[in-house]
This record gives sequence, structure tokens and C-alpha cells, in this order.
Amino acid sequence: MIIGLKSYAIPLPSSRDAVLKKIPMSQRIAISLRCANCGSEISPESGKYSCPKCHGILQVEYNDRLIGKDSIFSHSPRSGVWRFFEMLPVEKSENIISLEEGNTPLIRTESLGDGFYVKDETRNPTGSFKDRPNTVGISKAVELGAKTVAIASSGNAAGSLSAYAAKAKMKCVVCVPEDTPNSKLKQIMVFGAKVAKVRGTYSNSFNLIRNSCQKFGWHNLTSVCTANPYQVEGDKTAAYEIYERLNDPDWVLVPLGAGPLLVGIYRGFWELREAGLIEKIPRLVGVQAEECAPIVRAFKEGAKEVTAWEGKPHTVAHSIADPLTGYSQDGTLTLEKIRDSDGVAESVNDEEMLEAVWQLARGEGIFAEPAAASTLATANKLKRKGVISNGDKVVLMVTGTGLKSSAALDLLAEPPVINPDPDDLTEAIR
Repeated sequence: MIIGLKSYAIPLPSSRDAVLKKIPMSQRIAISLRCANCGSEISPESGKYSCPKCHGILQVEYNDRLIGKDSIFSHSPRSGVWRFFEMLPVEKSENIISLEEGNTPLIRTESLGDGFYVKDETRNPTGSFKDRPNTVGISKAVELGAKTVAIASSGNAAGSLSAYAAKAKMKCVVCVPEDTPNSKLKQIMVFGAKVAKVRGTYSNSFNLIRNSCQKFGWHNLTSVCTANPYQVEGDKTAAYEIYERLNDPDWVLVPLGAGPLLVGIYRGFWELREAGLIEKIPRLVGVQAEECAPIVRAFKEGAKEVTAWEGKPHTVAHSIADPLTGYSQDGTLTLEKIRDSDGVAESVNDEEMLEAVWQLARGEGIFAEPAAASTLATANKLKRKGVISNGDKVVLMVTGTGLKSSAALDLLAEPPVINPDPDDLTEAIR
């Protein structure tokens, strides 16, 4: 059970379509923040992003009475993520900063096997799922009176936040690891964010931004639960959208750094179950790169807590190479949700991820970065092991476009230069 959410139920409808035509929107239902560690409750108006008593993870708590009246799905005039305004922690709609994110397709695949679906998050405005948490995080920052937002990122989250900050006319400060791909750096910089490359692992960038936000009063929009309690609420909307199309998948595979997307998807399905719309939460699979897999290691060792990864990871999956140094409680929360869903944590190597990039591109016309294709690589692995069975409905979260990743693009050979002659063309394409 997620701390910070009270149990509620509505009568199970005779058809799912009836649920999607529910009740008009009511007053706001997000009422407080509660610490997942010590249980302390604080007001969202405090502007706190972590527990002032124990520095634990804060989670949004909702008014169960009002959730019981409305359903998750309402007749909102908004689109995308903000169709679910009643289930998001922003009080006033005029504070919403949106680029029309969400409503990404759930594609039944033709080439990956029967029962496989791709939730194609590359279709979001900046090319990754990070637009979901960032639209909620920056909208709440506007509501709290922020002037400057800051983020530590391996690339995608900062590329997203810098776009939303430009839309909000806010200053944006970004720290990235020094080996961040140039293609991701340019996307961040084009929107006017102030960027610094930080020596060492991603964790160095994370801790620098956390300390700087405390010192200068910036609003920390780093997309991990430890740094910001609001962004995971944007992540959960992916679960709502999966439900609208598929209702009851058996498995949902999610790439993991610290794991807020998986925590958010768990939370979304938990709310759907508590509302009486589904009977069980899908089994969640957390996927990491073999070269940086602290959550997978803890899962396989049967540990209750995640410990930070040692050393600097070397992997093509930059987006999920997060050692969790200084904030391993995020990994522990993710591990809890994997186990609560009767799920699995698994890692794959660079070769398997790159093979999955080509499999998605040439089989389905979807170009994913290696970290995003890790879900397909893992599904292939779990199917070979018999963990995923024939006939299971499997959703792959494909979280970011390959257009921002040099790892796959650098493997492609340059095409030949030819004369404008048909015979030269047939020779070139042979």
C-alpha cells in the first residue's frame, strides 16, 4: 500500500465505457504531503520537497471522500496529462504549464511476438517520458512562486525541463555528467537553460543540485522522489492511459535509474484498483543496465534496502546509469513497488540493448535510445527463461527517442556518394 493514499472504492460498473463517462469535476482533492519514512504530514503550501524531520520521501495525499465521488476519469476539456487534472496536485488550472504532453500511443506490435505492446513515449513533445513529470513539477513550482528551477539530469529530463521553463519564462539551471551525449546537451541549451557539466557520475550532479537548491532557494525539479514529491504524479498518468487502451496487462516493463516512473505507474494502477476499475496491479519489471544495477542487485540478493553502486558505470544506457549515491532510498522505494506487484528486477548488457534498438526500429518503425530499448531486451530474456509466458499481455515502456543517442547512431555506416546514374544506384544499394 502506498503511504499517502487513503483507501477508497466505488461500485464496479457493468462496463468500462461507463466509467470513462463519469461525473463532472469537483473541487481539488490533493490535500497534503506525507513522509513515506516517518509519517509526518505537512502542507503543500510549505514549499518543502522533502520531509523537514527526517529528510524522507514525501508523497501526495488525497481526500478519499472526494476521490470516491469522482472517478479518475472525468469530462475534462484538457488534453494529455492534464485530462487527469482532478488527480494531480495543482490547485489552479491557470498555473498549468503544458506542451500537450501525454496521450502517447499504445501500439500492438507485429514483429515482437503475440501480446506485446509498446507504450511509445518518444512521441512526447521533447522526445521522452520526462515531459509527464516535468509538466506537473513546473506547474506546481509556478503555484509555489518559483523564479528559478534546477535539475540534475543525464540528458532527457533536463532537455524536457528546459523547454517547460522556457514556456513558463523561468530561469533553469542544469547539471549533467561530463560524458552526457552532445546531442542531448544541445537540446538542453537551445531552450536557454544554464548548463554545467560535472565531473564524476550522475550522483555528483544530483548532490550538487540538491545542495545548490538548499543554498540559493531554487526549486529542485530533479525527477526522483527524494528531490520532488510532485513529479511522480505526472508519471502515474501513463498507467491511466494504458488502462484506457488495454485494461488489464499482465506485465509492464520499465527502465530504471532511480525508478520514479515505475513508482508512478504502480501508484496509477493502485488508484485504479482502489477505485474498483481493475482487480490487480500488473506485475512490474524494473530494468537496469548490467554496468549500473543497484536495484536489480538488491532484488536478486533478497535485500530489503538498495545500496549505491560502486564505481563509475560504463554503458551505452546513459539515461539509466544512476549509482544512487546519497539517495539510495529512492531505489528502496522502487524495489518495494516491484515486490508489491509480484514483479521482477532484471538487467541487460549493452549488446542486448543495442540489438533491441535495431529490433524496434526495423520491426516496428520505432527508434528508441538504448536505455528505452532495454525493456524489449529484458522481455526477450524473460520470455526465454519462461518467466513471461505465451499469451501474456506485455507492455514495454519505450521511454526516449534514439535521435538523442549517439550510441546507436555512431554504429551506422555513411552511405556511399554516387553519380546520378541508375546503374550506380543499383550498385550502391547492392
